[in-house]
Amino acid sequence: MRQPTEIISGVIRLGDNQVHCLRMGHGQKLLLAFHGFSNEAADFSIFLPYLKEEYTIVAIDLPGHGSTLWQDTYMEQKDLMALVQGIKNDFNTEKFSIMGYSLGGRIALNIIEKQPNWVDKVVLLAADGMKKNFWYNLATKNVFGKVIFKKIVENPKGWIKHLETLKKLHIIDESRYKFASTKLLNPQVNKQVAYVWPTLKKLIPLIPVVRYHIKKRKIPVYIFMGEHDRVIKIKNAKHLTQGLKTVHLTTLNCGHHVVTAETLPLITKVLLED
Repeated sequence: MRQPTEIISGVIRLGDNQVHCLRMGHGQKLLLAFHGFSNEAADFSIFLPYLKEEYTIVAIDLPGHGSTLWQDTYMEQKDLMALVQGIKNDFNTEKFSIMGYSLGGRIALNIIEKQPNWVDKVVLLAADGMKKNFWYNLATKNVFGKVIFKKIVENPKGWIKHLETLKKLHIIDESRYKFASTKLLNPQVNKQVAYVWPTLKKLIPLIPVVRYHIKKRKIPVYIFMGEHDRVIKIKNAKHLTQGLKTVHLTTLNCGHHVVTAETLPLITKVLLED
């Protein structure tokens, strides 16, 4: 008997936009996977040996990443939900699970907010969006902040000294200073930030609404955080975990990159358990 192809590439059209997806595995359950900033859908192939028999993974390249071509100014919740519903209908399933890493965690939380009845399980890996990000909101929604953000990405070297001042005033800590200055001085990452941050600024989940749906529908949510994460702090997860019996937090001995050969069995175990 011919074995099913492990990874299939495809494109979903939303108006003038082309969203690139990878379909992996051949299991009866559907898992939607959303990557982090500067990552892409192919990164989820690492999960294939563990999940391919039970899940079909559909990993999605977000705007500004991989092979997705996004023409609109923003990706909004209605766009995200149209994309998700199209995949859901194509798979012919009532429910699916979601995995989101970093930026992808914020995307996953938007889906819970808008259509909790579609969601079976959620795995959040060093997830963004569990707490309001002051700097992100300032850079994408505040008029003055947007001007400063534009100037920073246009002349990153000239703004490193301002980061040093923020560090001296204890507005940002040493680890965030090192992370931000390193990213700003990388031309490719700098260009990607300038595009991705504004394009996805409409996809900010309302955590009180997310919490309400999780509690009401008893949605199992598994959060994995790095103990040494300089990007997303463990304390951010408390905004989602507090008082919710179906939300489980696991702290890993790592940084922001929580998916490693050592942690893969632990992460996939929660998806394989009934």
